[in-house]
Amino acid sequence: MNTEQPTPVVEENTEAFHIEPGTLLKQHREQAGLTQKQVADRLRLRVAIIEQIERNEFEPDQVATFTRGYLRSYAKVVNADEGEVLAALDHMLGTQPPQEQKMKSFSRKTNREKHDSRIMALTWGIVIVIVAISSVWWWQNQQKDDLELRAEQENALVADLETQPQLDTSIDELSADSAAPEAPTAETEQAPSSETESTAVADDANSTAISAPQEAEETVVAEQPQVAAEVVKPEIVANRLEMNFKDECWVQVKDATGKTLISGIKRGGETLELEGKLPYNVILGAPENVSITLASETVDLSGYTSGKAARFTLPL
Repeated sequence: MNTEQPTPVVEENTEAFHIEPGTLLKQHREQAGLTQKQVADRLRLRVAIIEQIERNEFEPDQVATFTRGYLRSYAKVVNADEGEVLAALDHMLGTQPPQEQKMKSFSRKTNREKHDSRIMALTWGIVIVIVAISSVWWWQNQQKDDLELRAEQENALVADLETQPQLDTSIDELSADSAAPEAPTAETEQAPSSETESTAVADDANSTAISAPQEAEETVVAEQPQVAAEVVKPEIVANRLEMNFKDECWVQVKDATGKTLISGIKRGGETLELEGKLPYNVILGAPENVSITLASETVDLSGYTSGKAARFTLPL
């Protein structure tokens, strides 16, 4: 008898211990005099969830998260022991009481966001530096291109002038041709003068008294214009080159030693005076816009085509 008596006590204790959590919460709810609707309103849950809990219908996926939280909240409402309710749940599901899981900290996410923000800032900084370097490089290339373009234009102008037919020879020929007829005229003038002189001598031999006063008068008359001319005529410098510009023109002048006396663009209204060793090598970009005098004598530039560069040597 003594061996049989403890057995029912153990069974009663195990049965009491193995009570399901939903049944335990239902008993405490009934003892508290609450309805399922009231418990659901306090927990802000649907009545269907309260009914599932009291029927001990738990979804395995929600045990670790939602179910345990629901049971704790339910136990607080009906003044039940949370540990006893959770122990009954673990025994029913055949699991060990899980350790309370701590909420994952967002520090890792925050650190990752900080890291990403640093990388983004570094990337933007690199992009800004690249854009700045590219801008400086583009500006330098633009300036270089402008300088190269100007140099190419000047080289093209000089090459164009070099490729043009040499007009110096034609000008020299024209000057020679124009000078050729003058020689015979001088001789012809000298011939009649000699004849007149011979006739004058003959006349003088016949009448010296009459010719002497006439010769004196002629000498006086001849000398008077010479004196007047010497007084009015300004000083002439053989190597003085003067240029007057009516409009914009590119000009280059070199003397016989190869020294560049002027090279550049002159604008309308400007005047230029140069002195160097003759002859001068002259290049004009727009000869129609320039008038030149050498040793106070005007240089004829009408033979050069308007709109084309001219290259010639002075004196012509």
